[in-house]
Amino acid sequence: MSEMPKTLVMGASGLIGRPVAETLASAGLPVRAGYRSRPVAIPGAEPVRVDAETGEGLAEAVEGMDQIFLLVGDMPDQTGAELRIVDAARRAGVGHIVKLSTFGAETESYSIARIHRPVEQAIEQSGIAYTFLRPNCFMQNFHTYYGDMIAHTGLVRLPCDDAAVSFIDARDIAAVAARVLVDEAWRGRAYDLTGPQALTHDQAVSFLATADGKPVRYRSITDEECRSDMIAAGLSAAYAEDIVELCRHYRTGAAARISSAVEDITGRSALSFATFAADHPAPWA
Repeated sequence: MSEMPKTLVMGASGLIGRPVAETLASAGLPVRAGYRSRPVAIPGAEPVRVDAETGEGLAEAVEGMDQIFLLVGDMPDQTGAELRIVDAARRAGVGHIVKLSTFGAETESYSIARIHRPVEQAIEQSGIAYTFLRPNCFMQNFHTYYGDMIAHTGLVRLPCDDAAVSFIDARDIAAVAARVLVDEAWRGRAYDLTGPQALTHDQAVSFLATADGKPVRYRSITDEECRSDMIAAGLSAAYAEDIVELCRHYRTGAAARISSAVEDITGRSALSFATFAADHPAPWA
């Protein structure tokens, strides 16, 4: 590989992909910033439209690239879309893939893990050097996925009981990704990425406040109540089932584990939930 590897960053208009592309480009590295529907303008990066679902623009995007940051957003066949990228990377002679996966992917014990593990396996079998990043639940989910619920009710309603989760700030995931894309020492392994502590949802929402300054509360509900809530909100039954299965996975205690990988790779401590809450004004406020 050249001293200045050329990198295609997928999902470059999003929460993680954008800071990854910005970090690499600001360091003077050649970057293609891949987006699907939201055009992205990052100083020093070449924007390129890629539709992983259909393959449109994919061959052109990977051509001449040394490595890929593989991130695909939620879509009906996410596994198929990511496998399409892996195949294009192999045919184009890409030398390294950093894949954003999920915590516990290797167990295939819940539906989101089963989306990611076949892609990891395809990369392992492709002969391409790899680094797998397996983050736990994003702290930002409390703003993105639960924001409307909090805005309208002041509650987070999920069937998680008092299960603890080592939530991670998406900024830490991006920092790790940017580092492993420029340092070959981290290749050939999978890294579990977590925050510095495991919190129950009740403990996590204690750092948040409603628009009128009242504490956000957590209410544990049944699996069936969660399905009904999500379907009533216009989400698909399949998506609702994925969330129920994820919460069931949390209830086993498997998401409480804490990893040192963020600090090992970036050289600084992982950000706490208190820091996340202080740094990000709630969107419902």
